[in-house]
Amino acid sequence: MSMRLFGQIALGLVLLILAGVNLVYWQDPWLWRGYVRMVLPPDHRAEGFVVPDEEIRGDNSFQIPVAAPESRTISDSALAAVDAFADRFESYALIVVHKGEVQHEWYAADWTRDKLTQSQSMHKTLQAVLIGIAIADGKIRSADEPVGNYIDEWRGDPRGAISLRQLMMMSSGLERPGFTLDPFSRGMQWLFSGDSTRIILDTPMAGWAPGSRWEYNDLNSEILGMVLSRVYDARYAEILRDKVWLPMGGARARVHVDEPGGRAYTSCCLGAPAMDWARIGLMLLGRGRVNGRQIVSSDWIKEMTTPSPVARHYGLQTWLGYDDPPIPNQGAGSTDAIASGPFLARDTFMTWGRGQQHVFVVPSQDLVVVRLGPWTGRNPIKPGFDVTFFVNTIMSGFKP
Repeated sequence: MSMRLFGQIALGLVLLILAGVNLVYWQDPWLWRGYVRMVLPPDHRAEGFVVPDEEIRGDNSFQIPVAAPESRTISDSALAAVDAFADRFESYALIVVHKGEVQHEWYAADWTRDKLTQSQSMHKTLQAVLIGIAIADGKIRSADEPVGNYIDEWRGDPRGAISLRQLMMMSSGLERPGFTLDPFSRGMQWLFSGDSTRIILDTPMAGWAPGSRWEYNDLNSEILGMVLSRVYDARYAEILRDKVWLPMGGARARVHVDEPGGRAYTSCCLGAPAMDWARIGLMLLGRGRVNGRQIVSSDWIKEMTTPSPVARHYGLQTWLGYDDPPIPNQGAGSTDAIASGPFLARDTFMTWGRGQQHVFVVPSQDLVVVRLGPWTGRNPIKPGFDVTFFVNTIMSGFKP
């Protein structure tokens, strides 16, 4: 074979490969862009939103009162201890609200109070809040309705018999998407595909009966978000803005979508400033009331924070710290976290996102604590993060 012929064949193969790569890329460009972001994650100190996204613009009308230094209810030594703990675990922000007033704010040296921080799975708790609002609005008849009433693709399908409550309490029986670096796997495609709806609705059952056990599954929260968009016939970002952000007097947020104009991710990926998470904490603390408005019914917040029949540590899209130990030894949410003992207040409940994003709510102590930090990378939090530290240290530092 002549060198000229060999070169022509080699060039043809290269062009064929490039054409194939180009074809695969343009079949789902957002899948590949997301995959590259995962392999080469952005600066973890960058503002916390993921593109593509949709903005939620609040009016920032509710300013949580700030306690004067002489009237703070927590000792300086306790506040210094929680600051040191926050800094040790590379936190971005820490806010302590006690008796309706901001007692303390701490931010990393390269962070500001207005910077958006990524929620990860804290967003799940808002799915339960919005389902409660939809029930009150008459858009959903009951939490015990089958999801097939709202997801037409599952009518007459065994998956359609899963109740909204079973989705919220992480007991749907749907197969969990496994994690693998294979870009063609279901796990990668629901995370990054520009057609994530199709991928999620193709999820099979896992082989156990809905309502029979607890298994943390992001897809449960994604399906709840689909239900909300369909019953309101609106973009998810619009629903969250009109039903929560504006009523609570929030500032701003960004919701991640699978492609421009596409489906919103509702199990994760809500970027918001730390003070908006404090407002959400006050809404949960106030049994659905904040900024002088009843956003969701108090009875619904009670349902959200009542242990489910299949897990004492979980209610409806909400983590519960009622027991000793207050967190499961294994499972989603508890990765790289410990509990040195029980919460001093056994009514503590919380939102929980990857990288130990938290809003701790303690009704008996009129206390809300927000901790936010890195969320990207394989290990966004150092091992040994004590989930009980902030609440227990602050409570131990209450002034007489």
